[in-house]
Amino acid sequence: MCFSATASFTLAGALVPVGAYAMARARGHNRAWLPFAVFPLAFGIQQAFEGLVWLGVEGDNASMVSVGSHGFLFFSHFFWLAWVPFAAWRIESDPRRKRIMGVLTVIGFLYGLSIFLPAFLSTEGLKIEVIQRSLEYRTMLIYEDVIPRAILRVFYAVIVVAALFLSTDRRIQVFGGLILVSLLLTYAFFAYAFISVWCFFAAVLSAYLAVVIHADARRVAA
Repeated sequence: MCFSATASFTLAGALVPVGAYAMARARGHNRAWLPFAVFPLAFGIQQAFEGLVWLGVEGDNASMVSVGSHGFLFFSHFFWLAWVPFAAWRIESDPRRKRIMGVLTVIGFLYGLSIFLPAFLSTEGLKIEVIQRSLEYRTMLIYEDVIPRAILRVFYAVIVVAALFLSTDRRIQVFGGLILVSLLLTYAFFAYAFISVWCFFAAVLSAYLAVVIHADARRVAA
């Protein structure tokens, strides 16, 4: 699969207005869904940052690569780890599941900080490579001498996917299933650029949440 600045900016251009629409609908009909409504907008911004990385790499502009890559990693390594379980917590009605989601939110926040800050604070903490027309973000991790990266990826996936599967809302469970399938496909075919490719697929899938929120709003208005 070939990725590029054009692909990233095109997806960003599509998702930002979708996210803005979803947020407006959620704000007007059910504010509990606002965190999920943010998904397309946030993914759109993340893809715009990756577009900057592509432009910087192709133009040999180190400053642009730095801004774009750190912006992208803010979302991939920190924001989603806390935001996904928080969004699930926000709409959950079952007290026991809500408590578990709250715990996952805290864990995701702390884990996200631990894997994002080293890359953000150290000039040697992040290197960008283009592999088979995809971007690979090679980050420095404080755990890498102790825990294999594969285990750290599994832990990341568990936080995100478990929060979605725990939801009592069937539509969020479906979204979790889609995210899991995209993760497995990415690992099977694009492991050489796992972070970039999985985030691209997840960004596309986030439009599903706008459809869910739109359908809810229409049902309430009917």
